[in-house]
Amino acid sequence: MAGHAQHAEGRKTPAQRWDALVVGGGIAGLTAAWDLVRAGLRPLLIEARGYTGGLVAAGPIAGVRMDLGAEGFVVRGQAATSMLAELGLRTAAPHGRPRLFLPPLAPGDGEEPSGWALHRFPDDAYLGIPADPLAPDVVAIIGEAAARRAAQDADLPGTVGTGPEDPADLASFVSARMGTGVLDRLVRPIVAGIHSADPADLAADVVVPGLRRATAELGSLSAAVAAVLERRRARRDGAGGRSVDAAVEGGLFRLTDALREAIEAGGGSVRTRTGAQWLRPGDVEDSAHGEAPAAWRVGITPTRRGPTPSDEPVADGAQEVVKTDRVVLACSAEAALRLLRGIPGLPASATKLAVPVGAPIARFTLVARAPELTRAPVGSGLLVAPTGVTGPTDVTGPTDVTGPTGVTGPATAASSARTVASGPSPDGTDPGGGSVSPVACSARAKALSHLSAKWPWVGAELRALHGPDVHALRLSYGRPGRPRPEVDLQVALDDVAALTGVRIEPEAVIDHMLVRWDGTLPPVTPVYRERTTRLEERLKPVTGLEVTGAWVAGTGIAAVVGHARAAAGRLVSSHGG
Repeated sequence: MAGHAQHAEGRKTPAQRWDALVVGGGIAGLTAAWDLVRAGLRPLLIEARGYTGGLVAAGPIAGVRMDLGAEGFVVRGQAATSMLAELGLRTAAPHGRPRLFLPPLAPGDGEEPSGWALHRFPDDAYLGIPADPLAPDVVAIIGEAAARRAAQDADLPGTVGTGPEDPADLASFVSARMGTGVLDRLVRPIVAGIHSADPADLAADVVVPGLRRATAELGSLSAAVAAVLERRRARRDGAGGRSVDAAVEGGLFRLTDALREAIEAGGGSVRTRTGAQWLRPGDVEDSAHGEAPAAWRVGITPTRRGPTPSDEPVADGAQEVVKTDRVVLACSAEAALRLLRGIPGLPASATKLAVPVGAPIARFTLVARAPELTRAPVGSGLLVAPTGVTGPTDVTGPTDVTGPTGVTGPATAASSARTVASGPSPDGTDPGGGSVSPVACSARAKALSHLSAKWPWVGAELRALHGPDVHALRLSYGRPGRPRPEVDLQVALDDVAALTGVRIEPEAVIDHMLVRWDGTLPPVTPVYRERTTRLEERLKPVTGLEVTGAWVAGTGIAAVVGHARAAAGRLVSSHGG
């Protein structure tokens, strides 16, 4: 049961006693605190920033409350969907088909190069990896030569790209199995749009969990993808036809709102602008006052913003001490590692973890009157290939990202050299394929979401307030390794015109908002994943302490929610509820 701090002149503020302390109010912390409340405990959740929800945030644009961060999630397992059901929330599938905005393939002899164009996502693909590389919608995107090379995946031993000595990053895995055509024109733009990272920087087992193992077992990557898609269809059919790509009806922010309300209604407490400064094991001082000693003591203080909104908040006020038998560190990697250094016996090397720097993300949302978009919608949105993305060649040409070859060049058009696919060598390397035409992309954005078409409630609310032909569009900016993007209304409108063919004049814009998420999505590299896994193993013997959050759980809301619920469950079971 919670105690309340008593401030008296000349006296030290007594420590507060809580059943549990959750540090961090993002989706992981809210989930853990909610499960603790459901187990009959009274947790205190503290969040150093001024709001809860983390990357699930919302704000008003043109009078409508919209998601400013994450909009949806991929349904994996039951952890997230069961939580939504228990909170009385309904899932919703996005409307419309997503598309890819890609450079043209190199023309044949005597042909003039064409421009960048929209392509529909392949029907049967997992993160862009096709189940059938020779399907017409795949061939249309990567070209015939690259498709033939990708189809040779079925003839490779299942061990190619999946062995313990093979590189563990997604780019190496995909290119070893299907070649660089699939990697550069399908996987790379999709991964860049979803994860704000290059596939060469992401651990395959985190981004596509179980796919390497399934490839080894089934004998090919295409068969593994087909198996994944079949399981997804079964889940979708079993859920009444709902898509495996889901959101919360009314906005994903309703989930974090509902979690906070449920925590407080169940006897827990949520405090924002409050951060943890240190974590130490409890001591025997409590026994002298007739109390059972607590397992942990945590120093907490009020906080204020850091130098920029993206920086960690800083302590700003009098310190309090919290005593508890259960601690959940659901904060950022930097904050969690700092707190873990107060644990005796934990090797210093365990917390000297270099956290990869995420891309500087900017999201520009605008609401405008645009009849042309009503007549010619572009589906739910589109993803833009990284500038200068290559076609299936044996080297990565001049791009703004580092590919699996480690070659990085300027952000210009790719080389126009053409090669012919001759199939992989026995070790699975890719000797060649077609190439893209050297045509520069005029858009700076990496993605565009047609929010009012993708999520029907957004369109309905906007029309109710502003009349017909009103649309909400969100443009996303920020590539790995590139400077912080500078975006204003004119840049956004120019990009809308380049990507959709619809020119919106400034006077037609009803409202707009720029939100930055600098460095909030660090890429989970294979080395980083190995280190976090080792850290979790070292923490297993530590009683009453759990670490959770995306930096250890992996990417995606489903992964984070599942990890947080498991962490809360261990704390409950280890103390008998």
